[in-house]
Amino acid sequence: MPFQSIHKFHEFDDLHHAAGGQVRTQHSDVHVFRFRDIGKEVRGNMPLFRLSFYQIGLMRKANFTISFYEKEYATHQLNALIVFKPGQLIQWQSDPDWDGYVVLFKEDFLNICQNNSNTRKDFSFLDPTKESFYIVSDSEYAELAETYERMLEEYTKPIVTSLPVLSLYTQILFHKTQEVFDKHAAETLDPPPVHSRKAEIAYLFKKLVNTELRTFKKVSDFADTLHISPKYLIESVSEVTGKSPKAIINERLLSEVKTMLRYTDQPIADIARAYHFTDQAHLANFVKQNTSFTPLEVRNSRFRSM
Repeated sequence: MPFQSIHKFHEFDDLHHAAGGQVRTQHSDVHVFRFRDIGKEVRGNMPLFRLSFYQIGLMRKANFTISFYEKEYATHQLNALIVFKPGQLIQWQSDPDWDGYVVLFKEDFLNICQNNSNTRKDFSFLDPTKESFYIVSDSEYAELAETYERMLEEYTKPIVTSLPVLSLYTQILFHKTQEVFDKHAAETLDPPPVHSRKAEIAYLFKKLVNTELRTFKKVSDFADTLHISPKYLIESVSEVTGKSPKAIINERLLSEVKTMLRYTDQPIADIARAYHFTDQAHLANFVKQNTSFTPLEVRNSRFRSM
């Protein structure tokens, strides 16, 4: 079976075990801890993986390199706020001498699900197509760290009594993370989010593309899952994003294929089958049309930017 090495973690402790971390969660829906509590045996190189939950990590002056799909980021002794979102292809390299905080949480913890549009409206950094890595100043780090410390204080208490308070502190962290995201968006001239029924549909579509790309192939498949017509999906996504659903699907498909080519040794024929290309030649044509490179050239470019 292709991609057996690309693991999708559904439980926090499975991720901790795979990464060699010494921490373990007290609750199935949320986990808060300090990086330094992970221990020195944590893996310095974590190969490609996916999560079915979210992570917001705050790093202090670490030497840390992380890739979301084929795009790579590095801290270089700077502070960073890093958001993992369900379905992303992620890998990292780091020395174990790191400091900072992490909160892991599932959608149920803050009811971040399809019927809770307010969460998506208030916290656009959760959008799977938005940036996931932000450099933060020392003052921003200190403000965020204070919230994490309060969360840790609650997390060490009996979970039954502390969970409501912990949920409130997590929402405070969301607001502070959104402030960092908004500042970054303003600096990069990203347009402000649109709040409407069509914007909600566009968000849910992008989320499905992020998590179900290898399951769904056609725009109509996504429309059926969202219980709307393909015509309305095309109209909504095109109006909100300026791109057609097919273009967004192809962008993510290209990103995943390039990631698999550059960061794994999976046979190209297996990659073609896994992503529903008719054969290896079909995949090669798709990659060539969108990058001007052959799949083998993309694979050989793994140590340089394309």
